[in-house]
This record gives sequence, C-alpha cells and structure tokens, in this order.
Amino acid sequence: MSQATSSNDRATNANLHSITLMIAAMGCFTIADLLIKIASQTMPVGQAMLVLGLGSTVVFLILMRMKKEPVLLTPLAQPAMLLRSSGDFLGSTSMCLALAYVPISTIGAVIQAVPLMLTAAGALFLGERVGIRRLSAIFVGFVGVMFILQPGRTDFDAMVMLALLAAVGLTIRDIGTKLVSHKVSTLLVSFYGSMIFAISGAILLSITGGAVWPGGTMIVMFLAMIALGSVGYVCVTNAVRIGEMSVVSPFRYSRLLFSVAAGVIIFGEQLDAMMLFGCALTMGAGLYIWRREILLKPATGLGGAEQTRP
Repeated sequence: MSQATSSNDRATNANLHSITLMIAAMGCFTIADLLIKIASQTMPVGQAMLVLGLGSTVVFLILMRMKKEPVLLTPLAQPAMLLRSSGDFLGSTSMCLALAYVPISTIGAVIQAVPLMLTAAGALFLGERVGIRRLSAIFVGFVGVMFILQPGRTDFDAMVMLALLAAVGLTIRDIGTKLVSHKVSTLLVSFYGSMIFAISGAILLSITGGAVWPGGTMIVMFLAMIALGSVGYVCVTNAVRIGEMSVVSPFRYSRLLFSVAAGVIIFGEQLDAMMLFGCALTMGAGLYIWRREILLKPATGLGGAEQTRP
C-alpha cells in the first residue's frame, strides 16, 4: 500500500468517525434541549443553565482527574480559546432562551444555517477558497432561513431571532474550536465550555431572579441533562477537531430531524408549508456545498481531514 493511499484511508476513517460523533452529538443535544424546554416551564432558564453547567463541569473535572490531566487556566487566554468562549457564551445563552420561548422544531430548522455560516466564515477568516457556486448556495441557504423565520408575518414573534443568534454563536464556537491548539485536550476544552455555560446561567439568573427548589422528578431530569450534555459536548468537540469542517458540518442536519420529531410528537407543534420550503432550501444549499467540497478534493477521501489527531 502506497503512502498516499494510506494517508487517504486515514483521512476517510477520520471523517467517518467524525460524522458518527456529530450525529450522536445532535441526538444528545436534542434530548437535552427537550428536557431544558420542559424544565423552563417551571423554573427560570438561568437556573436550569446554572445547574446543568455546574453538573457538567464536575463531570469533566472528574474525568480529567481520572486521566491525571491538570486543570490549566492559561489556555483560556489564547486568542482561539477566547473566540471559542465568546461564541459558546452567545450560542448557549441564546439557545436556552430560545428553548423557553420558541417551538423546538423552529429552533432545529434555524440551526441548519450553521454549516452555511461555517462555509462563509471559512472563506472570510480561515483562508478557504469559496467559488461563485458555493457563494450562490450560501445565499440560497440564507433565503431559506428567511422562509423559516418569516419576519413579514403579522404574528411574527421576535423571540425567534434568539435561534438565529444561537446559530451565530455556534458558528463562532466551531471556528474557535478548529483553531484551538491540539495541545489543549478535548476534556479541557469541554471543561471550559461547561464553565462558560454555568457562568452565563448565573448571569441570566441574577437578572431574572425567581430561583426555585427542584423536586425529585426535576432532579432526575437534571441528571439526565448533565449526562446527555456532557456526552454531546465531547462528541461535537471531537467531531470538529478530528474531521474536516466542510465534511462534518452537513451532518448537523440530523438535529433538524430529531427536533422536528420531538416538536411534533411531544409538543404537538405545527409545520407550515413556508417553513418546510425554507428547510428544504437551507438543507439543499448545505448539501450542495458539501458535494462541491468532495468534488474539489477528490484525492483526500470524503473531503479530506484537515487534522487527524483527536
């Protein structure tokens, strides 16, 4: 076997691994989102975020101790980590507020814009070449987002813009994740993310007030949220770091399927034709961009992997 073939096989395996991790992460996040939405009906969103963030921080701290990894705070000062943390703060806060006020199916649809935003950001900030076809696909995708949001409707709810802010935050977070040095372990990155989540929850709770003591059922829900959030966080961080962003990002669309199923089956949410058309435009644009990436990089296997280290 030639060295080039072996390299291509490693790249392909890395991308397949990343795709599996991304789908698993989207499933975990959707169930955690569902639980947060239920919890927000009986307690402040900030309190749910604070408890979930603190619980996840403890989980990652225990895992780091088991692996004898030191808890270093100096990497937080790195520009890439600062970028990631700012995106995490914006994304997590906006997402949780959206879960309290916006249908979960709508949130899942808007989050589809993240792969498009990543492609656009890759061209603007990461030096990736994006031709006229992919630029056109990005434009079509954002037109799809407008169909999903439907800002011209008389009954338009401005709170739905929280989902769009969450998409922006997640995009910034993923760019920062890709730029973070591989000397910083995934567990440490996840530990930082959980701290940011807890801090944003504490800030939000201090503004709204109204903390309540959770009952037995709520405690069980929080434990499930912590477990799902921790697993999902590790999966999505590894997926972005191991595989190529342009290959892995389209599999975020699995979150739409999970979110729509949860919204329709559990909350009885209705999907109108305009929203479905917008979803089709956005998803189609993202998949076209993914296909273009494969065609333009035929020698790297499934789009190639920029990094193969975890």
